[in-house]
Amino acid sequence: MPERAVFEREKAAREFYIEDHAVLYGLLVKSVRETLGERGVKVGEAATILYARERGLRMAMRCRADGRPLTHRNYMVYGEWADARGWCDSRMATIAPEYSTEVLTCGWCKSWEKHGLLEYGAVYCGLIDENLVKGFNPENDLEVDGTLSRGKPECVFHWKGCRFDSLDDLKADADLRSSLAFRTVRDFLYHTAHVLSAFTRVCYLESGLVRGDEIIEKALEDYKSKFGAEKTAVLVEESKQNFLLIEAMPTT
Repeated sequence: MPERAVFEREKAAREFYIEDHAVLYGLLVKSVRETLGERGVKVGEAATILYARERGLRMAMRCRADGRPLTHRNYMVYGEWADARGWCDSRMATIAPEYSTEVLTCGWCKSWEKHGLLEYGAVYCGLIDENLVKGFNPENDLEVDGTLSRGKPECVFHWKGCRFDSLDDLKADADLRSSLAFRTVRDFLYHTAHVLSAFTRVCYLESGLVRGDEIIEKALEDYKSKFGAEKTAVLVEESKQNFLLIEAMPTT
């Protein structure tokens, strides 16, 4: 990509954050359900799973390229997003005999509530994390015990078969993640565009070009009404890339 284009892309990316990602997702689920009825429920779930598995697979590609095994701990090290603006609050619950974490507040849930999309966003919470883990390594397991989007006081994650021997052990992994973030963490323009790409591909395959375009165009029109034509155009352009080519992805 030419230097000027990279500059313009990075400038535009600063306008995207969790709210964009959450709202576009909710609008896509809403559109597919309204267009396809009961069948749209399954299509929305399939698109969510594809998005999650591809994200996990990208993480695995980077991990393997660095010569590291596809363990739960390395899944956390190679995570692709960071909450630089402090929209979420989570904590470690236990480190042994099983590692578990709790999410107390969530920028996605707040965004869905703000825009009246919580019903549709709850689909994301029910599928995303377990399928991210499976995309990274099908042999790893994550158990999600309730989610904020479905009325629970917190989201609880049980990382099956994963433990840390001490808090220093946990900190060492956190430090490694920080050292790799410049090439593992993707911005929210990228992540939001990947949601659009995954839904577009699944909707085309499951409902054909005409109905698929109808679903996607309705969601994008609703997104444009909330965030403007300029951001929508940037998002559509970003969605045209191959989201499994890790070497082609921009760094942050």
